[in-house]
Amino acid sequence: MSKTIELRKELTRLFETKIDEVHFGIADDSALYPYLQYELDEIRNESGKSIIILEINILDYGTSTIALEILADEFQELLHKYYFINDKIQFSSYKLVKNIVQEEDKKIKRRRLTFEIQLYELGGE
Repeated sequence: MSKTIELRKELTRLFETKIDEVHFGIADDSALYPYLQYELDEIRNESGKSIIILEINILDYGTSTIALEILADEFQELLHKYYFINDKIQFSSYKLVKNIVQEEDKKIKRRRLTFEIQLYELGGE
């Protein structure tokens, strides 16, 4: 059992409640807008607790940012103080930063959200 795979499963499930296209890592060229891509970086691990930075990038295409801003706000609301537990892992998440990322193609609109995740591995097979 991998705590990271378990965390990814739950995050993907949760993200798919708000957006159809979810990608771990970089989305491929066939991704349809709007889409979400996310990454996990473990920055500390002590006494069975991992501190992970979750970075979410939401991308849309066009001239308006309204749908993108609504999605970004929904994800911040969804994940701030989110708590999950099953027989393998337990985690909570807290919002950190929301910012605009400028792309070369000015029609690509992107918001980056970061969260701190406190993850515990509970065991089980």
